[in-house]
Amino acid sequence: MANKPVFKLRIHGDNILECENALKLLAVSLNGEYKDCKIVEDGPAYAPIYKLESSSRDFLIQLFPGYGRWSFSITDYLAARGAPVREATDAIITKFEEDKNIEIPILSLEFSGALPAGNNAWQRTGRALALAYAGIPYLYFTELGGYELGSDRSLKAARFPNPLVPFAYSTLGPESGTISMPVYIPSPSLSGSIPAEFIKSFGFKEASELVKSIILESSTSNSQKALEAKLLNLIGTLSDNRKKKDTLSAAEWKELYSKNTGTQKADWLVERKFPWNKKLGIKSLTRTFLGLLKLANKNKAVAIGSKEIPICLIPKNKRVALAADIKKLYKNRVSEEFLEWLSKSDKHLLCVWIAGFKPRGDDSRPDRGLVPLARMIFGMDHADLLSVVYGPAHPTVWAQLAKDMHRLASINGLWEAIVNLSDGIIIDSITSKKIKNVGFVTNKPEEKIKKIPLAAAAVSPTFGEHDVDSVLHLLFSNAISEGIYESLCNPPGGDWSGINIIDFQNKIEFRWTSLPRVSGADSKRPDHLVQISSGAYLVPIESKDVQARLEDKVGIRLVKYVHQLLSSNPISIRSNGQQWQSYKNENRDRDLKILSAVAFRFQKVEELKLALKKCKADVAIGVEFVSGSYKTIIHVMHTEQAKHFGQVIKKLATKYPKILEVKIES
Repeated sequence: MANKPVFKLRIHGDNILECENALKLLAVSLNGEYKDCKIVEDGPAYAPIYKLESSSRDFLIQLFPGYGRWSFSITDYLAARGAPVREATDAIITKFEEDKNIEIPILSLEFSGALPAGNNAWQRTGRALALAYAGIPYLYFTELGGYELGSDRSLKAARFPNPLVPFAYSTLGPESGTISMPVYIPSPSLSGSIPAEFIKSFGFKEASELVKSIILESSTSNSQKALEAKLLNLIGTLSDNRKKKDTLSAAEWKELYSKNTGTQKADWLVERKFPWNKKLGIKSLTRTFLGLLKLANKNKAVAIGSKEIPICLIPKNKRVALAADIKKLYKNRVSEEFLEWLSKSDKHLLCVWIAGFKPRGDDSRPDRGLVPLARMIFGMDHADLLSVVYGPAHPTVWAQLAKDMHRLASINGLWEAIVNLSDGIIIDSITSKKIKNVGFVTNKPEEKIKKIPLAAAAVSPTFGEHDVDSVLHLLFSNAISEGIYESLCNPPGGDWSGINIIDFQNKIEFRWTSLPRVSGADSKRPDHLVQISSGAYLVPIESKDVQARLEDKVGIRLVKYVHQLLSSNPISIRSNGQQWQSYKNENRDRDLKILSAVAFRFQKVEELKLALKKCKADVAIGVEFVSGSYKTIIHVMHTEQAKHFGQVIKKLATKYPKILEVKIES
């Protein structure tokens, strides 16, 4: 088709990998092949522009890695659109209207390779809720069938989410009137023994069709229904395959889903009387908190579909009695305003039990997803919600809550979820004994949704580590034909999902998943890992914003981390890009040499020399962002044994002559 229209899209993301994941999804959805997405040298290396051709139109797609760096406040925009919490997803795709200098968000995406176990399973629910109530379609791509590893990295067991979590997503879309659902894909460590029923729930094909419909502004009905069917099938399969019968049955989940409103769902659960049993992971608990747990059960608390999830439902006809019991328990430490609210009996009471804090008092990030999880199922208006916070927060947090809870919510994500999504709050912690009042009514101010335009992002960011990582990723990725393989790229906000090593000759990839997130005292996990075919060696790279932030002798520690990891067996293997399979002791090269490198924003040549000496590294890379130009200069200094790697960098940069230049410094 001659003179096809050209549409400009932008992808904003946590980092360059999340932006690129979204780009790959667009390419597959619109054209079927990521290889057809070509970089255009009309933009900078740190915010690359790609061209994608489809049958009816062409797209120019620019990537903007790292939120908050481009004079672009997406969270403020979402809040104005009705998002109750400030959560941005891994990637947001916008339509760029250049003549108006605005962007229109059209799709939000989340990508997770984390095991869906424990509170990790609901860690991202706040993001789903925020985008749903802002009216922006949201898809959450998450792996299914991943293995938990022992301390020696041996396989223990496949982990699957509690069926309540995908059920919450299944209800959020209809409740909020938008598209919001998870898309389950096979984990790279997927076992061949996974029940066939789970395979029926994988939905990448249907999700791709849905993405295409959203981008091309055509009907999403068929693909949306197909994904919903996959999701409901998974909920039933998860329930049927649980070892303990601690959730509703598959038939009961289906029946609960058929209830149209949060009120009807709550009525059904109260009638079902599925028992609730709160597990306690904190040893130091107060007498009154343990008493409060007993009062919940005394007043007929029921599970919301799963016995051990820390959310229960108290029937509305028990709220007056519960308020009287709480008055006896806490005496003068609970206000009349709180008791009056608690005594209301026109709605059932959702109780969310939030530990919220680690032993030293810092926030437990996943717990910020608990209250959103409850709201996903029952909506914002169909049940009252009481948050019970009992973890060992620092005493100053309780004082801040008592003084101005909305101010606390504005500066802390955990409290934002609790305050903005709860109707009432009880605090009862080992560190809150001196607080005079333990019960609060949130009294949220009514906010009107504002239809404000979203000013387009600036193309020049506040330069930092993100840009160093983006340039390195552009350099080393998609270079396998040149004998270069990017084994790992972990920019700020990355998830450490795995490291791959390739057998270049036989085109076999080996993958290590569930990487240690905490390095040992004498080892350091890299930010990048590059495999070089010629010479058969690996280069782990530590990247920072500036040279001064690099640690002493980090080069030695990088090498040791890679040695230790590769001495263990990989988890998965695949040939020629096919499906991942469990590793079965196949032969692999264990004799790869390892060099170390550090990278940072370039300021002067002397810093390269200092970095080599200070870090005990083989290569120092200084990335210079030329003012007033899209050109990036990569300065390289190396030891004699790393001379070959310097030439590798120089050769790779020739693929992008307009935007990359390499200078070998001595």
